[in-house]
Amino acid sequence: MTKHGFTLFLFSSAVAIATFRDEQEFCENESCNEREFDKSHFYSDVKHCGEIPLALSHKLLDALPLDEVDGNVIRTVKRSVFSESQPSPLKEPLTLAAVSQDVLRNILDLNESVIQNEEFVRCVSGGKLFPGSVPLAHRYGGHQFGYWAGQLGDGRAHLLGEYTNRKGERWEVQLKGSGKTPYSRSGDGRAVIRSSVREFLCSEAMHFLGVPTSRALSLVVSEEPVWRDPFYNGSVIKERGAVVLRLAKSWFRIGSLEILTRTGELDVLRTLLDFVIKEHFKSIATNDPDKYVVFFSRVLNETAHLIAHWMSVGFAHDFVPNTSDDEGRYSIGAQANVGLFNLQKLLEALKPLLTSDQLSQSQQILREYPQIYHQRFHELFKAKLGFLGNEEKDSYVIAFLLKVNISWIVFFSNCTIINSYSFLFIFYYIFNGQTVRS
Repeated sequence: MTKHGFTLFLFSSAVAIATFRDEQEFCENESCNEREFDKSHFYSDVKHCGEIPLALSHKLLDALPLDEVDGNVIRTVKRSVFSESQPSPLKEPLTLAAVSQDVLRNILDLNESVIQNEEFVRCVSGGKLFPGSVPLAHRYGGHQFGYWAGQLGDGRAHLLGEYTNRKGERWEVQLKGSGKTPYSRSGDGRAVIRSSVREFLCSEAMHFLGVPTSRALSLVVSEEPVWRDPFYNGSVIKERGAVVLRLAKSWFRIGSLEILTRTGELDVLRTLLDFVIKEHFKSIATNDPDKYVVFFSRVLNETAHLIAHWMSVGFAHDFVPNTSDDEGRYSIGAQANVGLFNLQKLLEALKPLLTSDQLSQSQQILREYPQIYHQRFHELFKAKLGFLGNEEKDSYVIAFLLKVNISWIVFFSNCTIINSYSFLFIFYYIFNGQTVRS
């Protein structure tokens, strides 16, 4: 991190290393709150105040049902997709630790000079709202370790609004670590430095590695103490609070639909699903009687391709570096199977809206997931190794390389064909001395 922000990103395999690095790196020997940080690595102090030229809107408010109860009181929410919820400002002083120049300029149409504005730091940390913002927390459900966990929701995130940039792209702007919401359960609504750094780095790294991802604009660090048990072993430590401002085309998820089916709110389910299709799957005709089947097919294909892409750069979405994941459910090698599990749950959520014939079609589509995933997986790895055409031994070579340690450097980076040739000669020699195709 420098005064001019990150130049993202000159590394490739480093992202895999950073993803799996010990969560305790920022607090190895002492609490983050007590450690002295060299602030020369961060942005210089803000120099002036003024309104930020970033106006947000909220199409979601007009289209989807809102919780009738106001405030951050923790509760079970019914017949709603969102609850209004105000962010809780971090304790000052605040340090603007990182900014993505690409997001700043090319998504939010802002000039770099805005980072010297005191109001900018407040807005990206939850201390002040952007013009037009109506902060919302999203209600959704989900599974944890394979079991239905009921209502989850945005327990430490606030959706500030939507921004449409000069290119016509629509982005939803969200704070993470910005305080309690109705969905915080027993949590404090905060995020700490180590998780926030991973969020910022991995979001931007994945984008520049060509993998579809959410984006991160900024990371703000506070002196506010946050207590965490990072290894779930009873050793609670004091850390520093942080907030990431992140963006995505949509923050809806499979659990957004699941909870509505589980609670029998089928009218709200249909309303939300129709909205998602209209706004984010524009190639699907809204009057198509099979639109939900087409939607399921699209989500399945994109899920298979995305997880294959994760695997090609060594990224684990839900890596859990502690003893709570005894079965390795969230390990990198289990991601394709978890993707299938998630799609099964999506189909269960859609089932009440499908006819028997549509359900049969969807079940057949679900059975095609392994083939779609493996085809994309092999396409990506063959491209890394410079394989052209389609030969049976390609799969053997890829499987062999995945089993040996030296292959990780090659596979989990954006290696060029030239960088891979030394490996190819070795392993093609093993497989009957076949020469490298060019």
